[in-house]
Amino acid sequence: MKKLALIQRLLPLMGMLFISVAIFAQGGIIKSSVKNASGQPLAGATIKVEGRNTTIISDAEGNFSLNLPAGIYTLLTSYVGTATEKTKVTVVAGSTINLPTVFLKEAQETSEVVVIGSRNKFPRSSISTPVPVDVVQMKEIKNFAQADLTQLLTYVAPSFQSARQTISDGTDHIDPSGLRGLGPDQTLILLNGKRRHNTALVNINGTVGRGSVGTDLNAIPVAAIERIEILRDGAAAQYGSDAIAGVINVVLKKNYKGLNISAMTGQNNTNMPYNGGIKIQDGLNQQVDIVGGISNKKFYLTGSMQILKREATNRSGIDNIPLVYLGNGGAFPNAPTGVPTADFRRWMIDQDKAQVAASGYNRQNIVAGNSASTNLGGFINTGVKLNDKTEIYFTGGASQRDGNASGFSRNPNAWNQQPVNPNGSRFYTDGFLPQIHTKILDQSFMAGLKTSFGAWSFDVSNTFGNNSVGFNIQNTGNASLPASSGVQTKFDAGKIMFTQNTINMDLSRKYDLKNGASFNFATGLENRFEEYRIFAGETGSSVNGGRLFTVPSITYTPTGQVVNIAGGPSAPGSQVFPGFQKSDEVRAKRNINSAYIDLEYQTKKFLIGGAFRYESYGEENSTYKGTGAKLTAKYDLTSNLAIRGSVSTGFRAPSLQQRYFQNQSTQFVAGVPTTVLTANNNNPIVKNAFGIKDLSPETSTSFTVGLVGKLGKNTTFTIDAYNINIDNRIVLSTQFARTNSLVNGILTGAGIDPAVSSVQFWTNAVNTRTRGIDLVLTQKYKLGKGNGFVSLAANFNENKVMGGINTNSKIDDAVNNPSLTDPTKDPAQDFKNLLFDRQQRSRIEVAQPNSKINFTVNYTIKKFNFLLRAVRFGKIESVNIVDPRSVNAAGAFWNDVAFEVDQSFSAKINTDLVVTYRFYKNSSFSFGANNLLDVYPDRIFVDPRNSAANVYTNPVASALGTAKTTGGYAAARDVSNRERFLFPVNQFGINGRFLFARISLEIGDFCKK
Repeated sequence: MKKLALIQRLLPLMGMLFISVAIFAQGGIIKSSVKNASGQPLAGATIKVEGRNTTIISDAEGNFSLNLPAGIYTLLTSYVGTATEKTKVTVVAGSTINLPTVFLKEAQETSEVVVIGSRNKFPRSSISTPVPVDVVQMKEIKNFAQADLTQLLTYVAPSFQSARQTISDGTDHIDPSGLRGLGPDQTLILLNGKRRHNTALVNINGTVGRGSVGTDLNAIPVAAIERIEILRDGAAAQYGSDAIAGVINVVLKKNYKGLNISAMTGQNNTNMPYNGGIKIQDGLNQQVDIVGGISNKKFYLTGSMQILKREATNRSGIDNIPLVYLGNGGAFPNAPTGVPTADFRRWMIDQDKAQVAASGYNRQNIVAGNSASTNLGGFINTGVKLNDKTEIYFTGGASQRDGNASGFSRNPNAWNQQPVNPNGSRFYTDGFLPQIHTKILDQSFMAGLKTSFGAWSFDVSNTFGNNSVGFNIQNTGNASLPASSGVQTKFDAGKIMFTQNTINMDLSRKYDLKNGASFNFATGLENRFEEYRIFAGETGSSVNGGRLFTVPSITYTPTGQVVNIAGGPSAPGSQVFPGFQKSDEVRAKRNINSAYIDLEYQTKKFLIGGAFRYESYGEENSTYKGTGAKLTAKYDLTSNLAIRGSVSTGFRAPSLQQRYFQNQSTQFVAGVPTTVLTANNNNPIVKNAFGIKDLSPETSTSFTVGLVGKLGKNTTFTIDAYNINIDNRIVLSTQFARTNSLVNGILTGAGIDPAVSSVQFWTNAVNTRTRGIDLVLTQKYKLGKGNGFVSLAANFNENKVMGGINTNSKIDDAVNNPSLTDPTKDPAQDFKNLLFDRQQRSRIEVAQPNSKINFTVNYTIKKFNFLLRAVRFGKIESVNIVDPRSVNAAGAFWNDVAFEVDQSFSAKINTDLVVTYRFYKNSSFSFGANNLLDVYPDRIFVDPRNSAANVYTNPVASALGTAKTTGGYAAARDVSNRERFLFPVNQFGINGRFLFARISLEIGDFCKK
């Protein structure tokens, strides 16, 4: 119904647009033909009107006919392997213009043009740059199914990776993403060449990018984008801190003319490989894009808007916990006196099973999949030429994304998490699934002036950005509050906000020297102001009301004995996400000043460039200073082959979010809910008990070397190897849990609420090395009466933690590492091993694909276009917190974790297919599939000892010794969270096949004679 209402609202608007455009559509007809240099007709040549979204294709005889309103135009005629020919023409209303035949010559260069990677203002092709650059033209990929920017880039650019997370609080709504397997905060995002602001969200849950802060790329509507330039090289010296892995420059549409409306709808239609196969239809996506613009010699204005509604998906399994209603938190109480434990537990399982059946309880009780969201965003990109030398420009955009993600379910017997009625009964009789509703607001604007003084070019600009995330928790409760007849189920849990304002002044000049050589000089200054805020939620979302929970006794019917179960303190705060407290509130500010110089010398065969940048960060209590330097070179071995390379250094200061974020959150570890205190570095616990110093900047050294060139007329290739070393990398520590007596002593001594189960914090814990190879091969071709291109792009990448963990005297103190002197103590509980455990290390090294290969075929013939893409996502690995094979001096295992929890997930290939029919000039209809063959990642290992049948047969755990126990139930034996997580999310998602259809209407097409 909502979709119909939207269409009904759009129809009057479309009607008005049809009428208004028809009024201005009086024009003439242009006719001509296209031939090659030998005079042979070229079928399928492309004729584009410069500055307008108007493109046609020549027919089998090379002829074309084009209707345009009265005016002066430039036609751009091109064909595979030829240079583009420009033809000026004046159209008079009611006339027919017969242009001379357009002859196309062989192209000298067929690559895309880019400007990123060099301060030289003159554009280059992507194979003539001294560093590797990918160019993603939106017109070439807009027909694929991906509707938001992070997913689009994941399938297009092998060096870029982003995967939607699940049940990870705010990270469900802002996808962590980055280049070359590095963190989100090690890739710099630009918009129209200017620094884009970060998100307010810092990733604190168990996801890739844990502890980092990125940029919300999905706040930029795809409809607004002309192209995306991806610089795959360290560029901190050129563009500033964060550009350790590279730079992504999003270029918005500029000289757009006309009005285009497109709409897409699609959903998953899949057979999930679980319990013999489950057919699922979910995740409905509905998208409407609108882009329109006007442009002339002195003025341009392009406006874009996107409405994207995405429904949730669910790929969870069946909860295998033995007790849902009886007991406390799923645990078995002690058996009555004289009753065998096995008999009592089987009886409880039977009783609980009967209650599950009577209540109709659904053991598929979580939502493991994509969150639901509704995103509305728009951008304006405009400029005015005051004269031949001076232009003022403005870019502004805003978006609102309302999200809804579920957390972990609270089973009926989770008594310490259950709000209660006045009579002490559970408010949620059958348990509850709490939800995190987020409102993400993003605003930005950029205004500037470009001018020239003689041979000097000058650009001054101001760029402002703001991102906020508000948390509203629903279908929940604060179990610690007194019993009530009006239990509160919704809470305002607070808000986080990040603001950034950047002032840039850039000056450059190109000197033309003898024999075709040139020298480019560029310099500039930047001032950046940043502010980070945390706003407390309502009191009820975080308060500990002090209520003690009780658990109903159980009567063991075979003997009539009564089993009493102890109660205790109830969990404080709104379940799934306790609100920010007053003590968490912060308003942190800082100023960053920087200056750079960029030099470049080029001859006909040789190019060498150098850059140097200085940055100073000033906060109330801290100052960071750092430099970055870069040297690049390229040498043409032949006219078709060149070698290129770079060496660079850089640094990245800790973000304000990493410096000042603090809160308590509910996280599930091994199926058990834990309240985690994320403490900032100003917290006395972090400074005194753990000896963690103030965060210091990361420093990096990287180099790239490659070969680029052409093979024949229509084939280009680039091969680049790289190495990136990062020292003092900022990470979020392991969770130090109260189950460790030393940690319990620290938290108790600091007066931390007993409900807090563990603590984590940021530290410069590790040094890392990233190395790999990028390969790009493209070929344009002609087949029959059609033409197209083939591309093969690949990234092979390795991330590794080098050497030991960076600790301190407190962490290394023998008192905090009891296994050093006592062989009966588990080394995994020593502080020096806990600081950054094997699982945290694995998130850097193996949690993301170690390779990605993208093969794309694009073919156009007459009115049809065919797109076929196969993307191979390399293997990933999951590593458990504790080593399942670790043993003590006697050879007995320390823990009951299955050997298989250290698991590899094999490489998989996703295949996409799209067919587009251009039914009227620039209007088209597309349909297709993402993941056509319905491929899923490998299944997450589920320990068979936890199956219902095995637990019932042997419900009593034996002592842990030289063999893993065969009895009892323990959720921590595997990482499936009670068999509810079936697939890993970090390769290519877990949704299966997605079918879609899209229509694109160029409104002006229907109003021309």
